[in-house]
Amino acid sequence: MPRNNRSRRAKGNSEPEELNLNVLRQGLRRTEFKRGVEHTVQSTSGRSEDGEKSWICPHCNLTISQGLSHTVAWDSHRGLDTRRHFHNACWKAWQGSLI
Repeated sequence: MPRNNRSRRAKGNSEPEELNLNVLRQGLRRTEFKRGVEHTVQSTSGRSEDGEKSWICPHCNLTISQGLSHTVAWDSHRGLDTRRHFHNACWKAWQGSLI
């Protein structure tokens, strides 16, 4: 007799949870150290509610356009005022300070 791989859980009124797209657009936060400074780093999809938004990468000085996946980093001790947006490869190569 063939196996039945379906779940045997109750098939009551269990509705799936609504998907929160804002959480999915933001990557997991992690801590990285560069030149002895602790940075909070988060990858992002580059999508926001403001469709005309763009950022300037402090490493290569090129524009990061809306919808381009990139890395957001800030100094963990000085706070979000130091937040900067980097191309993913630029963040890996970057060794400066967040001003």
